Amino acid sequence: MSDYPFSRILLATEHTEFDAGAERLAFAMAQRCGVPLRVVFPLLSNPEYEAEMPEHALRAEQDVAVKIDDLRKTAAAAGVQLDVQVRRGSEIHTEIVNDARAYQADLIVIRRRGKPSFFARMMVGEMVSRVIRDTTCSVLLVPRKAQFWNTQVLAAVGDTPAAPSIAKTAGLIAGICDLPLTVLSVTPDQASLSKTQSFNTLNVALAAGSSDKVRGEVRVGQAVEQTVAAVTESRADLVVIGRQRYHLIPFGHRSIMQEIAGKMEVSTLVVTN
Repeated sequence: MSDYPFSRILLATEHTEFDAGAERLAFAMAQRCGVPLRVVFPLLSNPEYEAEMPEHALRAEQDVAVKIDDLRKTAAAAGVQLDVQVRRGSEIHTEIVNDARAYQADLIVIRRRGKPSFFARMMVGEMVSRVIRDTTCSVLLVPRKAQFWNTQVLAAVGDTPAAPSIAKTAGLIAGICDLPLTVLSVTPDQASLSKTQSFNTLNVALAAGSSDKVRGEVRVGQAVEQTVAAVTESRADLVVIGRQRYHLIPFGHRSIMQEIAGKMEVSTLVVTN
Protein backbone atom coordinates (compact mmCIF):
# COMPACT_ATOMS: atom_id res chain seq x y z
CA MET A 1 0.00 0.00 0.00
CA SER A 2 1.33 3.47 -0.91
CA ASP A 3 1.84 6.29 1.53
CA TYR A 4 -0.92 8.86 1.80
CA PRO A 5 -0.30 11.69 -0.69
CA PHE A 6 -0.52 14.44 1.98
CA SER A 7 1.57 14.74 5.12
CA ARG A 8 1.42 18.47 5.93
CA ILE A 9 -2.26 19.31 6.26
CA LEU A 10 -3.51 22.83 6.95
CA LEU A 11 -7.09 23.40 8.09
CA ALA A 12 -8.30 26.93 7.34
CA THR A 13 -11.32 27.73 9.49
CA GLU A 14 -13.25 30.48 11.20
CA HIS A 15 -15.09 27.82 13.24
CA THR A 16 -18.54 28.77 11.91
CA GLU A 17 -21.38 26.46 10.88
CA PHE A 18 -20.01 26.60 7.32
CA ASP A 19 -16.62 25.26 8.48
CA ALA A 20 -18.03 22.19 10.23
CA GLY A 21 -17.46 19.81 7.31
CA ALA A 22 -13.89 21.00 6.72
CA GLU A 23 -13.05 20.59 10.40
CA ARG A 24 -14.60 17.12 10.51
CA LEU A 25 -12.66 15.90 7.46
CA ALA A 26 -9.38 17.51 8.53
CA PHE A 27 -9.60 15.77 11.91
CA ALA A 28 -10.42 12.45 10.21
CA MET A 29 -7.47 12.79 7.84
CA ALA A 30 -5.08 13.65 10.68
CA GLN A 31 -6.33 10.62 12.63
CA ARG A 32 -6.03 8.19 9.74
CA CYS A 33 -2.63 9.45 8.58
CA GLY A 34 -1.20 9.83 12.09
CA VAL A 35 0.02 13.35 11.35
CA PRO A 36 -0.31 16.61 13.31
CA LEU A 37 -2.81 19.15 12.04
CA ARG A 38 -1.98 22.79 11.48
CA VAL A 39 -4.93 25.16 11.92
CA VAL A 40 -5.02 28.75 10.70
CA PHE A 41 -7.64 31.18 12.00
CA PRO A 42 -7.67 34.18 9.63
CA LEU A 43 -8.77 37.33 11.42
CA LEU A 44 -9.67 40.50 9.55
CA SER A 45 -7.56 43.33 10.89
CA ASN A 46 -7.63 47.06 10.24
CA PRO A 47 -5.04 49.00 12.30
CA GLU A 48 -6.86 52.35 11.88
CA TYR A 49 -10.21 50.92 12.93
CA GLU A 50 -8.65 49.06 15.83
CA ALA A 51 -6.88 52.18 17.08
CA GLU A 52 -10.13 54.16 17.08
CA MET A 53 -12.35 51.36 18.43
CA PRO A 54 -10.12 49.05 20.49
CA GLU A 55 -13.09 47.44 22.23
CA HIS A 56 -14.22 45.87 18.94
CA ALA A 57 -10.73 44.51 18.28
CA LEU A 58 -10.64 43.08 21.81
CA ARG A 59 -14.02 41.44 21.34
CA ALA A 60 -12.87 39.84 18.09
CA GLU A 61 -9.75 38.49 19.81
CA GLN A 62 -11.86 37.07 22.64
CA ASP A 63 -14.25 35.42 20.19
CA VAL A 64 -11.35 33.74 18.40
CA ALA A 65 -9.88 32.55 21.71
CA VAL A 66 -13.19 30.89 22.61
CA LYS A 67 -13.37 29.21 19.20
CA ILE A 68 -9.80 27.95 19.45
CA ASP A 69 -10.44 26.53 22.89
CA ASP A 70 -13.52 24.73 21.60
CA LEU A 71 -11.58 23.31 18.64
CA ARG A 72 -8.75 22.14 20.90
CA LYS A 73 -11.21 20.23 23.08
CA THR A 74 -12.67 18.50 20.04
CA ALA A 75 -9.18 17.65 18.80
CA ALA A 76 -8.11 16.27 22.19
CA ALA A 77 -11.17 14.02 22.28
CA ALA A 78 -10.24 12.73 18.81
CA GLY A 79 -6.59 12.27 19.69
CA VAL A 80 -5.47 14.86 17.14
CA GLN A 81 -2.48 17.13 17.80
CA LEU A 82 -3.14 20.75 16.81
CA ASP A 83 -0.77 23.56 15.91
CA VAL A 84 -3.00 26.67 15.89
CA GLN A 85 -2.03 29.97 14.29
CA VAL A 86 -4.03 33.20 14.26
CA ARG A 87 -3.15 35.41 11.31
CA ARG A 88 -4.36 38.99 11.10
CA GLY A 89 -4.71 40.91 7.88
CA SER A 90 -6.97 42.86 5.56
CA GLU A 91 -7.70 39.86 3.29
CA ILE A 92 -8.61 36.44 4.67
CA HIS A 93 -7.48 34.47 1.63
CA THR A 94 -4.04 36.10 1.70
CA GLU A 95 -3.47 35.06 5.31
CA ILE A 96 -4.47 31.46 4.52
CA VAL A 97 -2.17 31.29 1.49
CA ASN A 98 0.72 32.87 3.40
CA ASP A 99 0.34 30.44 6.29
CA ALA A 100 0.24 27.48 3.89
CA ARG A 101 3.47 28.74 2.37
CA ALA A 102 5.13 29.26 5.75
CA TYR A 103 4.08 25.78 6.91
CA GLN A 104 5.01 24.22 3.55
CA ALA A 105 1.59 22.60 3.49
CA ASP A 106 0.82 20.12 0.74
CA LEU A 107 -2.94 20.31 1.37
CA ILE A 108 -5.33 23.03 2.53
CA VAL A 109 -8.68 21.81 3.86
CA ILE A 110 -11.30 24.55 3.65
CA ARG A 111 -15.05 25.07 3.48
CA ARG A 112 -16.62 25.21 0.03
CA ARG A 113 -18.31 28.54 0.71
CA GLY A 114 -19.62 30.71 3.52
CA LYS A 115 -22.95 32.52 3.72
CA PRO A 116 -25.16 31.40 0.84
CA SER A 117 -26.57 33.67 -1.84
CA PHE A 118 -28.37 33.01 -5.11
CA PHE A 119 -25.10 33.14 -7.06
CA ALA A 120 -22.98 31.39 -4.43
CA ARG A 121 -25.29 28.39 -4.33
CA MET A 122 -24.03 27.46 -7.79
CA MET A 123 -20.36 28.28 -7.25
CA VAL A 124 -17.46 28.08 -4.85
CA GLY A 125 -17.20 31.05 -2.48
CA GLU A 126 -15.11 34.02 -3.61
CA MET A 127 -12.61 33.78 -0.74
CA VAL A 128 -12.11 30.06 -1.39
CA SER A 129 -11.67 30.65 -5.13
CA ARG A 130 -8.90 33.12 -4.38
CA VAL A 131 -7.17 30.63 -2.12
CA ILE A 132 -7.18 28.07 -4.94
CA ARG A 133 -5.93 30.67 -7.40
CA ASP A 134 -3.02 31.85 -5.25
CA THR A 135 -1.78 28.78 -3.40
CA THR A 136 0.79 26.31 -4.72
CA CYS A 137 -0.59 23.28 -2.88
CA SER A 138 -3.68 21.12 -3.33
CA VAL A 139 -6.99 22.26 -1.83
CA LEU A 140 -9.82 20.12 -0.46
CA LEU A 141 -13.19 21.93 -0.68
CA VAL A 142 -15.65 20.56 1.85
CA PRO A 143 -19.43 21.18 2.07
CA ARG A 144 -20.54 21.68 5.66
CA LYS A 145 -22.50 18.39 5.83
CA ALA A 146 -19.82 16.24 4.19
CA GLN A 147 -18.48 13.13 5.88
CA PHE A 148 -15.21 11.32 5.25
CA TRP A 149 -15.48 9.45 1.94
CA ASN A 150 -16.44 5.79 2.19
CA THR A 151 -18.28 4.98 -1.05
CA GLN A 152 -16.37 5.86 -4.21
CA VAL A 153 -13.78 8.26 -5.64
CA LEU A 154 -14.19 9.92 -9.01
CA ALA A 155 -11.28 11.60 -10.83
CA ALA A 156 -12.10 13.98 -13.69
CA VAL A 157 -9.19 14.16 -16.15
CA GLY A 158 -8.71 15.97 -19.42
CA ASP A 159 -5.93 15.92 -21.99
CA THR A 160 -3.69 18.29 -20.02
CA PRO A 161 -0.35 18.19 -18.16
CA ALA A 162 -2.29 18.01 -14.88
CA ALA A 163 -3.99 14.71 -15.75
CA PRO A 164 -1.25 12.32 -14.51
CA SER A 165 -1.13 14.08 -11.13
CA ILE A 166 -4.92 13.89 -10.79
CA ALA A 167 -5.00 10.19 -11.69
CA LYS A 168 -2.11 9.23 -9.42
CA THR A 169 -3.46 11.18 -6.45
CA ALA A 170 -6.93 9.70 -6.86
CA GLY A 171 -5.40 6.23 -7.19
CA LEU A 172 -3.44 6.65 -3.97
CA ILE A 173 -6.50 7.77 -2.03
CA ALA A 174 -8.71 5.02 -3.46
CA GLY A 175 -6.07 2.40 -2.75
CA ILE A 176 -5.48 3.45 0.83
CA CYS A 177 -9.20 3.74 1.56
CA ASP A 178 -9.98 0.52 -0.36
CA LEU A 179 -12.61 2.30 -2.48
CA PRO A 180 -13.55 1.93 -6.14
CA LEU A 181 -12.27 4.69 -8.42
CA THR A 182 -13.78 5.98 -11.65
CA VAL A 183 -11.47 7.91 -13.96
CA LEU A 184 -13.79 10.14 -15.98
CA SER A 185 -13.02 12.02 -19.19
CA VAL A 186 -15.53 14.19 -21.04
CA THR A 187 -15.29 14.95 -24.74
CA PRO A 188 -17.37 17.69 -26.37
CA ASP A 189 -18.24 15.71 -29.52
CA GLN A 190 -17.93 12.40 -31.33
CA ALA A 191 -15.08 13.72 -33.45
CA SER A 192 -12.69 13.75 -30.49
CA LEU A 193 -14.03 10.59 -28.85
CA SER A 194 -11.18 8.31 -29.95
CA LYS A 195 -8.52 10.69 -28.64
CA THR A 196 -10.38 11.08 -25.34
CA GLN A 197 -10.67 7.32 -24.92
CA SER A 198 -6.90 6.98 -25.45
CA PHE A 199 -5.85 9.40 -22.73
CA ASN A 200 -8.54 8.06 -20.44
CA THR A 201 -7.02 4.59 -20.79
CA LEU A 202 -3.57 6.01 -20.06
CA ASN A 203 -4.77 7.70 -16.87
CA VAL A 204 -6.63 4.60 -15.72
CA ALA A 205 -3.30 2.77 -15.95
CA LEU A 206 -1.59 5.47 -13.87
CA ALA A 207 -4.26 5.25 -11.15
CA ALA A 208 -4.13 1.45 -11.20
CA GLY A 209 -0.55 1.62 -9.96
CA SER A 210 -1.96 2.28 -6.49
CA SER A 211 -5.43 0.76 -6.62
CA ASP A 212 -6.91 -2.44 -8.03
CA LYS A 213 -10.47 -1.09 -8.22
CA VAL A 214 -10.13 1.37 -11.10
CA ARG A 215 -12.40 1.75 -14.10
CA GLY A 216 -12.43 4.29 -16.91
CA GLU A 217 -15.43 6.13 -18.26
CA VAL A 218 -15.75 8.50 -21.23
CA ARG A 219 -18.78 10.71 -21.76
CA VAL A 220 -19.78 13.01 -24.61
CA GLY A 221 -21.21 16.42 -23.75
CA GLN A 222 -20.53 19.45 -21.61
CA ALA A 223 -17.89 19.02 -18.88
CA VAL A 224 -19.94 20.38 -15.96
CA GLU A 225 -23.16 18.52 -16.78
CA GLN A 226 -21.47 15.21 -17.51
CA THR A 227 -19.18 15.35 -14.47
CA VAL A 228 -22.05 16.14 -12.10
CA ALA A 229 -24.15 13.38 -13.67
CA ALA A 230 -21.32 10.84 -13.32
CA VAL A 231 -20.80 11.78 -9.67
CA THR A 232 -24.50 11.44 -8.94
CA GLU A 233 -24.86 8.10 -10.72
CA SER A 234 -21.74 6.59 -9.14
CA ARG A 235 -22.60 7.99 -5.69
CA ALA A 236 -19.00 9.17 -5.40
CA ASP A 237 -18.28 11.08 -2.20
CA LEU A 238 -14.88 12.43 -3.24
CA VAL A 239 -14.17 14.13 -6.57
CA VAL A 240 -10.59 14.81 -7.67
CA ILE A 241 -10.01 17.46 -10.33
CA GLY A 242 -7.14 19.68 -11.45
CA ARG A 243 -6.68 23.40 -11.19
CA GLN A 244 -5.17 23.63 -14.67
CA ARG A 245 -7.83 21.67 -16.56
CA TYR A 246 -10.69 23.18 -14.60
CA HIS A 247 -9.07 26.59 -14.48
CA LEU A 248 -10.18 29.61 -12.53
CA ILE A 249 -11.15 32.82 -14.25
CA PRO A 250 -12.04 36.07 -12.47
CA PHE A 251 -14.86 35.64 -9.97
CA GLY A 252 -18.19 36.64 -11.41
CA HIS A 253 -17.61 34.71 -14.64
CA ARG A 254 -18.18 31.03 -15.36
CA SER A 255 -15.54 28.65 -14.10
CA ILE A 256 -15.83 24.90 -14.68
CA MET A 257 -14.08 24.05 -11.41
CA GLN A 258 -16.30 26.43 -9.44
CA GLU A 259 -19.46 25.10 -11.04
CA ILE A 260 -18.60 21.43 -10.52
CA ALA A 261 -17.74 21.94 -6.84
CA GLY A 262 -20.68 24.30 -6.32
CA LYS A 263 -23.34 22.01 -7.75
CA MET A 264 -22.56 18.95 -5.64
CA GLU A 265 -22.73 18.19 -1.93
CA VAL A 266 -19.47 16.26 -2.33
CA SER A 267 -15.94 17.03 -1.18
CA THR A 268 -13.77 18.16 -4.09
CA LEU A 269 -9.99 17.85 -4.15
CA VAL A 270 -8.32 20.36 -6.47
CA VAL A 271 -4.88 18.95 -7.30
CA THR A 272 -1.96 21.12 -8.35
CA ASN A 273 0.49 19.98 -11.03
